[in-house]
Amino acid sequence: MKRRFQSIRTYFILLLLLFYPIIASAQNNTDEKHEITIYAMPTLKPLIWDSPSTLCSSMISCYRKTIGVKNNYLLGHITVRLESHLLSGGELYISQISGTMKEKHNMIFKEKVGMAIMGATLIGRLEPEEMIRKKLKIYADRKKLAFIKYRVSKEAIERILAFIDEYTRPKEDGRAESEFYGGAFNPRFENEGGGCSALGLALLDLINLSPENPHEWAHEVNIPMEIIGGKFNNQNKIKITTILKKKEWYNPENGTENVDYVHYFIYDPSLMFDWILEKRRTHTTEFQIYDENNVPGLYKDARDIKFDSEAPLFEKRRRTNLFIDIYLRDRFEITDNELK
Repeated sequence: MKRRFQSIRTYFILLLLLFYPIIASAQNNTDEKHEITIYAMPTLKPLIWDSPSTLCSSMISCYRKTIGVKNNYLLGHITVRLESHLLSGGELYISQISGTMKEKHNMIFKEKVGMAIMGATLIGRLEPEEMIRKKLKIYADRKKLAFIKYRVSKEAIERILAFIDEYTRPKEDGRAESEFYGGAFNPRFENEGGGCSALGLALLDLINLSPENPHEWAHEVNIPMEIIGGKFNNQNKIKITTILKKKEWYNPENGTENVDYVHYFIYDPSLMFDWILEKRRTHTTEFQIYDENNVPGLYKDARDIKFDSEAPLFEKRRRTNLFIDIYLRDRFEITDNELK
């Protein structure tokens, strides 16, 4: 009997040794942590989107009142943090910014493009990680920082990293999409650059984490063609006083898109910031209330969210607009017939 017991024990020890690597591997996969965090930084003074007039006047007011504030994103900002063992150092910060303020000033005050500045293509680049870290701390100290953190699968992080690699890779013309900044861009569409919020939302969209109601985070307006100038409208010069007199956005029932008005959609960091704080106040069941380094946020385990890992990283734009058409013509010399 004793010899039989020893044989059985030896048998189970051999089985344990045989299957231990498999068990350990499964345990490690369970313990792996992959997360994406969207940080929202609002404007320091509110922008009012009720009409072209209120938007213009509130933007001027915001500029004047914050011009002396260091480390300030005039229009708010969105930045993204990825955490995964797949990354060197375990994390990556990424956000899209425009090149220089001088370029914007020239377009507004010399070229007088008017509200075309909202969708005009500017020089873009990815913000240096050290600068992102610095400004996140500054905005946290100002109590002007909030976030949404998603725990995701390894496959989700791999898809996001593949997208970033392509987005930052130079194309045939020697330039990458990340080198183009503009409020009309959606980085999920082929050959387009991005704005800070558009890039953040594109990364979520890749893994089926787009907001259920995008308008809670965005503004959607129709810009009257009469306040669009420069190369976007026969080189017309638009004075700021002309914009300040425009008391309403264009009613699309009265005209033709890209002729009488330009449809415009943009995610707003300030709306996202307020949305996060409101969800915390109402004790949402969709997210867990979650703080990190005294910064208020929301947390969601999204590992079970399904997405097509084989779907193209970039899609064809279904609805074009004047800003995108001119960008494509300038960059790739695409004709009107090819755009249709």
